[in-house]
This record gives sequence, structure tokens and C-alpha cells, in this order.
Amino acid sequence: MKVRAWVVGLVAVAVTAVIPSAAARTASGTPAEGSGPGPRIPVGQLDRTCDGVRIGPGEDAQRVIDLHPSGTTYCVAAGVHRVAVPLVPKTGDALVGERGSVLSGSIVLTDWVPGRDGWSTAGRLPPAPGTAGECAENAPLCTQTEDVFLDGRRLARVAAARDVVPGTVFVDYAAGRVVLGDDPTGRLVEQAVAPGLISSLADDVTVENLVLEQAANEGQVAALEAREVGGERFGSGWTIRNNEIRSNHAVGVGFAGGTLVSANVIRDQGQLGFGAWGSGSTVSDNVVSGNGDAGYSFDWEAGGGKSWMTEDLTVEHNLVQDNRGPGLWTDGGNIRTTYAFNVVSDNDGAGIQHEISYDALVTGNDITGNGRVHKGWAWEAGIQIQSSGGVQGRIEVSGNRVTGGPNGITLIEGGDRADEWPAPFGPHLVRNVWVHDNVVVVAPGSSNGAVEDIDDPTVFTNGGNRFEANTYYVPSLDGEHFVWDGTEMPWTVWRGSGVGNDLTGRVLTVAR
Repeated sequence: MKVRAWVVGLVAVAVTAVIPSAAARTASGTPAEGSGPGPRIPVGQLDRTCDGVRIGPGEDAQRVIDLHPSGTTYCVAAGVHRVAVPLVPKTGDALVGERGSVLSGSIVLTDWVPGRDGWSTAGRLPPAPGTAGECAENAPLCTQTEDVFLDGRRLARVAAARDVVPGTVFVDYAAGRVVLGDDPTGRLVEQAVAPGLISSLADDVTVENLVLEQAANEGQVAALEAREVGGERFGSGWTIRNNEIRSNHAVGVGFAGGTLVSANVIRDQGQLGFGAWGSGSTVSDNVVSGNGDAGYSFDWEAGGGKSWMTEDLTVEHNLVQDNRGPGLWTDGGNIRTTYAFNVVSDNDGAGIQHEISYDALVTGNDITGNGRVHKGWAWEAGIQIQSSGGVQGRIEVSGNRVTGGPNGITLIEGGDRADEWPAPFGPHLVRNVWVHDNVVVVAPGSSNGAVEDIDDPTVFTNGGNRFEANTYYVPSLDGEHFVWDGTEMPWTVWRGSGVGNDLTGRVLTVAR
């Protein structure tokens, strides 16, 4: 993992300007205690002891669980534990791994036969591939869940045996065979088969210190799942800690109310790192990276993490990077969300995207180089408040550092979505958004401000939206890096626009 220098010296208007790192601020603008973005504790598997019922490699883990009462601790021994269906823990159970314990949803493929198009063998395949989800145009096979791994690396899919080259695989569902473009001799080839790894609606389950990998889970279903697939029930009060959750086909972790997700490495899922429902959960000190690898469309759902119908969700001190979609995304009826002290960098979509939701605090985050796949307009901003507003309080965006990307901080009233479901706390309108005390390093061609496409000027006039006391580093003072009420404008016009935007803000130019 690269270590980034968070403080950068820049020359600005005859003085040397130092861009400060992100630090959370109170409403008065003073730094909050304990600021500093990114994880604070070691992540992933640790050396640790476990006192409980031992499960060794090759044992029937579900049978062991079935033989013991609720509230049992299971010590999962080092080694690979392969499952064909998800384990179902009971209320209060704990699954705790030794370092090196792996719960895998794949089988090992052997008996390869060389042929004209590559090497082939029988797979364990359904008669037809899955269809759940929407694929990006360049990845039309994204919904096929039975991934194939060569020495632990997911192979890219092709549509026909004749297209197979090294690094790719053709999965022939009609014939039940797998065709590789690489010689498998002396190498480990695995095929995902299990529709999940751990799935339960029980409360107070702990999953700790495991590697969870290579599930064949379909779109919007998690490999580690506490939510009902296709329903609304869920298990609450889970603790998911110090795991490495990797290379599952769709979602890595799915959780609901009162859950702690902490100190995990959540990487290289095919669709989404984590999905959240419910009230009062905390996602802290995780590394969430490389998710969306199967090619699901992030206009549908892909990226680092997505939350739906949550209340009082806290997402703090995470490193969220290199995901194929938004980094952190609240989409649909979320209220009192806190995004604090996260490092969010180099994601294809927006860094933090708060969409058709309500009250939120976005503070102390370091947001860099997001929006790698830009669709134009004010989209894919570092911080993007989209058809969302404060209803019981406000949406407050403060003390963040936003660098690079196609846009900095944008408010978007778009698509006439006021009454879109779910709307548990009223219509989805950009109202009561306070953007203050942020540092924005503006890239050439990027914008900050507010836009709308529904012919309603309220977002600009009496909607309670304002920018205040922000600092902008711009390529030039005459560049139109701000937008308000349909007009792109330079700093001199922006300052004081609307209801008095950034009257106490400042701008500095960056030496080229």
C-alpha cells in the first residue's frame, strides 16, 4: 500500500500556499478532536487465540454448528475450508479464525485436456448462467457467477471458446465445461460454486479473523450476508471484524441494524464491497478496494459501498480506493448518515455520493482523484449531494479536503426525483445543505456549486443551500470553476452569488 503525503506545498499569488490535510471541524470551524483520515488500527487477519469448539479443514462445519446450542464460539483452524452452501450460524454464535483460516466457496478443477482452443475440463455448473443485475457495455457477461481463478486471480470471461487467450476463460454452461487459455499444469485452478459463504437472519453473530473468498453469489447478494435475499428481514447486532473478504462474485458484506464492520480488508468483489440496511450500524477502519471487478454497471449498482434505508449509519476512518463505481454511496431513504475521516481515492464514480436521502454529516474526509469515468455535467464529484436535503436538520459538508477529479463539491437537483421511492421522510429535494470550511484543489475544467434540470430555481434561492468559508486552489483566477443558477462563473462572480456564497471564503492560484 502506498503512503500518500497529505500536506502539499503550492505557490499561490506570490506566496507559498500549503494545502492542509482534511480535519473535521465543529460548526464554529475549529478542528474536532481525533481528526486524521484513514484506518487507525491494523486491518485483516491477526495472530490470535480462540477458546471454543474447533472446526478443522475437511470437517462438515455446518454439522458442527447444528450439534451445538446458540451462543457457541467456533474456532476455525488454519487451512482451506470449502463449502458448497452458506454456513448458517445461530443467535449469538461466533465464528473466529486462526490466522490462515480460509472459508472458500470454490472447488478445485483438475483433469485438464488440451485442445484446439485451450485446456478444458468438466466444471460444476448450472444448466444456464445467472441473469441478476445489469452489466456495463464492455462486460456483458458480468452476471455469470461461476468465476474461475488461476492461482487466486479471477480470469476474465470471453463469450466463445475460440476467443480464449491467456488470462481468460470460457465457461460453457450448455456443455458443462470450462476452457482456459493458460496451461494449468502445476497451477491451482478453482471455480466458484457456493451461492454464499455465511448467511443467517440470527442476531448477535460474530464473524472474525477469517478469509472469506470465491463465492458464486448473484447480484445484490453478499457472500457474508445478514439480510434476507429477496425480502426485508435481517439479523441485527452482528460484529464483522478483522476479516479479509475477497474475490466474491457480487457483494462482499451485507449487513443491517446495530452492526459493527471494523478492521476488515474488503477487496476485489465483482460488484460491491458492502451493502447496508437498517439503523445504528458503524463501518470503521476498513480497507475497501478494487470492488466492481466483474463489470456490473455502476449506474445500476457497483463500487465501494452502498447503503439503503439506513438511519444513524456511521462510516468513518476507512480507506476506500480504486473501486469501479462510487467510493461511498447512500442511495434511497437514508437519514442521519455520518461520513467522517475517510480516505476516498481513485474510484470510477463520485467519491462520496449522497443520493435521494436526507440529513447527513460529511466531515474530515480526504477525497482525491475520483470520477475516473466521467459522464459529464456535475456528475462524479468528489462530494456529490444528489436529490437530497435536510429535513430534520441539515446536510453539512465541512472540513474535507477534495483534490482532483472532474468536479469538486456539487449539489445536483436532477431527474425530477422528488417523489421517488423510498421517501420515508418526505420528498427528495436539495434543501438545507451547508458546505463550509472545506479545502478544494480544483482540476482544470472542474466545477463546484449547484445545478438543476427540473426548472425549479428553489435550490438556488430559498432552499437553504449555501457555500461558506471554503478555500479553493484554482488553476487561474479567471477560470469558470463555479456554477450556480445555470451559469458557470469565475471566483469574482461566484463570491457572493446566490444567498451570499463564500463571502468569507478565499481562492488561491496554483503555479503551473
